[in-house]
Amino acid sequence: MAYIGKEPVRGQNRELDDISGSFNGGNTAFTMQVGGLNTSAGSVNQLFISVGGVLQNPGTDFTVADSTITFTTPPASGLDFWGIIQGDAININTPADASVSTSKIVASAVTYAKLADPLAADNEKIKFGTGSDLEIFHNASNSVINDAGTGDLQLQLGGTTKLAVVSGGISLTGGGACNINALSDGASITIDMALGLHHSVTLGGNRAFAAPTNQAIGQSGSIFITQDGTGSRTASWNAAFKWAGGTAPTLTTTASAIDRIDYIVKAAGEVNAVASLDVK
Repeated sequence: MAYIGKEPVRGQNRELDDISGSFNGGNTAFTMQVGGLNTSAGSVNQLFISVGGVLQNPGTDFTVADSTITFTTPPASGLDFWGIIQGDAININTPADASVSTSKIVASAVTYAKLADPLAADNEKIKFGTGSDLEIFHNASNSVINDAGTGDLQLQLGGTTKLAVVSGGISLTGGGACNINALSDGASITIDMALGLHHSVTLGGNRAFAAPTNQAIGQSGSIFITQDGTGSRTASWNAAFKWAGGTAPTLTTTASAIDRIDYIVKAAGEVNAVASLDVK
């Protein structure tokens, strides 16, 4: 039908929850709710608001923004409140697929809980940068961070690059440190190379060093061997350890003496080693 003047905004007439309990003569902004749920008006002119029995002038005595109504003058404590959002009943349509644009979604409205779990399936790549240079994904076997564009892949601390994957390999800025793994002393000592690059043990008797486990070709480090307070402890070595001239070193047997064995894994089952004896 035709209207004289402004056509009513379509929607259901709704009576606002009473907010007079929050009136204190200081607050001006209040949340509009219907049945305990936040609600909003398309226009300030949709609202009929009465405070203390006086009908308020839309846009002059109050304004609205989303679900917040703000009064020009703070309502005093003890004043009553009554309000209605005007409209008439309509059917609400479901938006068509792919019809909601980014600009229609409130910033920060989509939380992680609303995203798919997992966020991406195997080999689905999350990409960053104008040229989609940085990719993060799982390929069903390994997790991958890949620089698919130009430049280096950098790890920064406080804006300063500490580690970078460059075209020639790895670039490290500053010092690097590795833990020294304490070995369990016993008649047979097995070094688990997955636990660290460096290892240490204090001998409480004559010992045999078994073939290391979890060898990684190219891994290198040191083994610190300390005599206990008695001393005179000896060590034998598995054939996996290869020595200069084919002869294993004789440990320093002085009580509390320290020998250092430096090694590098040349191939599977082949650990090249050299000894620095009686380190003081």
